[in-house]
Amino acid sequence: MLTLTPTAANALTETRTRQNIPDDASLRVASAPATDGQQGGITLGFVDEPMEGDQVGEAHGLTICVAPEVADHLEGAQIDLQQQGPDAQLVIVPAE
Repeated sequence: MLTLTPTAANALTETRTRQNIPDDASLRVASAPATDGQQGGITLGFVDEPMEGDQVGEAHGLTICVAPEVADHLEGAQIDLQQQGPDAQLVIVPAE
């Protein structure tokens, strides 16, 4: 199952609060469609409840829902927050 680092969980919790998203909203990880010849990717977003077939887990107080089409690819991976100069971004660190 995909997990979160404490740093990523804190950043996501702050974002949820700042955007007035309910505390019981789940973080959903799913595939993003390909656009303009670009390869598809991964999308993160808060949802009211998991979709049918999602893998559901919890990390650092956040419920995580992983869509079935990406669950196998993300098995054992972690979402982390990495500094990029003055900015920070969420990244998925593959399982070792």
